[in-house]
Amino acid sequence: MQTINNVGAIRSKPTLEHTAEDFSFHISTNLESAYHFSQLAHPLLKASGCGNIVFISSVAGVVSLSISSIYCATKGTY
Repeated sequence: MQTINNVGAIRSKPTLEHTAEDFSFHISTNLESAYHFSQLAHPLLKASGCGNIVFISSVAGVVSLSISSIYCATKGTY
């Protein structure tokens, strides 16, 4: 069994213009959803005897974008 997680959303604005709600939106959509997806998929993968979860991210995970530092952080940029 193979599952694919391809979730992402972005609110483009300079870092200092992001609100706490923007931060929560990015974290819940781009980061927490991967966790919840994995938790839900685990019993199915375990029951099948083998399986994979493929996470599709973004180029923003390796290259910082000036339009949304929070988005980049949720995709892996550090």
